[in-house]
Amino acid sequence: MDHGTVTEVTFGGTAWHIDQGGASAVVASRGATLISWDPGVGESIIDGYESPEELAQGNGSRSRILAPYPGRVNRGTFTWNGRKITLPVASDGHARHGFVSSLDFVRVSTGSTLQLRGEHEANEEWPWSFAVDVVYALGEGDGRTSHLSIDISLTNLSAEAAPAGLGWHPLVRFPGGGKITDLGLTIPARKKVSTSQDLIPLPGESAYAGILAPVAMDRIGRQSLDIAYMGLVPNDEGVVRTTLKNPLSGRTISLVQEPAAAPVVVVWTADGLDRGAREAVALEPYSHVPDAVNRADASASIGLAPGATRSMTATLVYA
Repeated sequence: MDHGTVTEVTFGGTAWHIDQGGASAVVASRGATLISWDPGVGESIIDGYESPEELAQGNGSRSRILAPYPGRVNRGTFTWNGRKITLPVASDGHARHGFVSSLDFVRVSTGSTLQLRGEHEANEEWPWSFAVDVVYALGEGDGRTSHLSIDISLTNLSAEAAPAGLGWHPLVRFPGGGKITDLGLTIPARKKVSTSQDLIPLPGESAYAGILAPVAMDRIGRQSLDIAYMGLVPNDEGVVRTTLKNPLSGRTISLVQEPAAAPVVVVWTADGLDRGAREAVALEPYSHVPDAVNRADASASIGLAPGATRSMTATLVYA
């Protein structure tokens, strides 16, 4: 399948423009961050950073890649193999969403897909070296369907096992803009993660609350969501599809993820943004529950052996 052409552009620093038929996307070198995706409607349905300055500030985590840990780490501290790790924290006092968004990625292919690589060298804050490979591709489905896929892989370059979690934070909106009040939302999940007020999962099994699957909202209304869902229910194709629906146009935006590699989806209604609050919804696939490095039920699975690679693929579908 033809995934389009890739040309180098600028967005502060280096960026790349992907073109596939009538669809296009822009990806910045900084963090391999998706800036925009027009699926052929004449405007971006990604509520991305509008300037290099916004990208550098990182507010809202707009389409950031989340590694080597997605979500929050309680008080920015954890212990790994007897070593206490202290991470930089956000205004709420917790570490959040990793730090690969600050890495400058380079292109490692000359083909029709955009293949990027960024590397972290061990330092005091994160004493394990790793490489992150990211592949973006555009495609077309049946009829009026368009999709953008991302493949994220993290390889442990250290001589010991290291924590390695993955996530992605796309913030999506329908053409024409406006508030999300009237949008419908369907999440095929059997559990939600119960958290403290500042979004740290509760201890042990108390973190996992059973819910009726699927979560189906005909209208988001005034609900404020920043919830991680688990127990994801795959469809007949073996993938999990979380879907937003615009009742006026009948169009949908879906996040498709594979539950084996990404067993968590976070839905955030973009409350509190300095720009565009509640005008988009984040649909976020995670490889692990937030604060996994501090949880007995997750710390083992987040460990990655020396030389090993953890991967996650996610696809946005506009239909």
